[in-house]
Amino acid sequence: MSIVIKKTHRWCMVSSAMALFVAALFFVVAMSGCNKVDERENNPLKSLADTSGNFALPNKSNKITFPAAHAPHKAYRQEWWYLTANLTTDDGQIFATQWTLFRRAVEQKHWYFAHAALANNNHHLSAYRDGREELGNVVINTEPFDARIDDWRWHSERSLLPAQLSYGSHLLDDNNKDDNSTDRNNEQRNKLNIEQDKNSWQVRLNLSEQAHYYLQGEQGFSQKHHQLNIASHYYSQPFIDVQGDVFWQNKWQKVSGKAWLDREWGSRMLAADQQGWDWFSLRLDNNTALMVYRIRSEQRDYLYGSVMKQGGDIRTLSEIDVNLVEVKKAGRADGKYPQSFKLSIIREGIDIDVNVVNPNQVMRFGIEYFEGMVTFSGSHQGEGFLEMTGYQ
Repeated sequence: MSIVIKKTHRWCMVSSAMALFVAALFFVVAMSGCNKVDERENNPLKSLADTSGNFALPNKSNKITFPAAHAPHKAYRQEWWYLTANLTTDDGQIFATQWTLFRRAVEQKHWYFAHAALANNNHHLSAYRDGREELGNVVINTEPFDARIDDWRWHSERSLLPAQLSYGSHLLDDNNKDDNSTDRNNEQRNKLNIEQDKNSWQVRLNLSEQAHYYLQGEQGFSQKHHQLNIASHYYSQPFIDVQGDVFWQNKWQKVSGKAWLDREWGSRMLAADQQGWDWFSLRLDNNTALMVYRIRSEQRDYLYGSVMKQGGDIRTLSEIDVNLVEVKKAGRADGKYPQSFKLSIIREGIDIDVNVVNPNQVMRFGIEYFEGMVTFSGSHQGEGFLEMTGYQ
């Protein structure tokens, strides 16, 4: 697990990536000196066991209401708005994309940073943004919802969905065009940006409105450890229809597919005995979604899952329901990340083999993590996403 130290014209900081949000932790290190070295460098995820600071803790008595839940929760140490999508072009090409906006509190300051990526079966491109509201490059309005960090933007005319989402390595910006702009002018402007970077990529998505948000755990209280008070408030929307465009290998292509939103906030991430996690978001069919996470521990793994139905029903799963076994490591030269899992949930009639599609889908903005598309077969066939952290 490597640590990447980034210096910007605004500040010196260390970032990482839960349902990524690991990157933020290293602002703590940054604030005490970017060159500080301690034992956590051997395993950066151990920083997630930090319990310092006077921050609110999630509680079962807290009631999650909408649209208030979409807004920042600054009494808590950290939070994220997290979207993944499986996309297909008109001619059948497969893409996967991720966009995540994180907030991390350091004392009374609130730092924002965002990770994004676009991948096909063989290649993976990623980008990063960071900032603070006080610096003017982060703006978050919640009624209607509008979240901007530099040139990346989630914009809704309502509370959160429907929305337009745009991000990429270089935003091929149409904001300055007037009503008389032509497609030819846009192509010329895009070409100039492409010439600056042959790996330019861009994503523009229209996200559909959905009636239901699914509260994970106990009415949105999501436990993460068997004994300790480590939890988050957590809700999901796994049934977002997507239409849009991606810029890939020097051309725009229309795409459609399904997106999955996860929203979490809390103040503690991992215990000292916990090493990392494996998080699965899978669409079993058009009307059913499965979420499972396993937090790996030196003592006892913590497992949780849920089965969500399009109409709004959710059934929660405990560790006695979920059987998750790593099958093999392969694909990357270092063989670090598992490439296949066996996942079975007898009470739900689920018995599937989950396989990584592109082993190169690794994010390296601070703490390294895998975030990528998977396919599965067996009792059900389909696609989804897998996130893995803490593999050495």
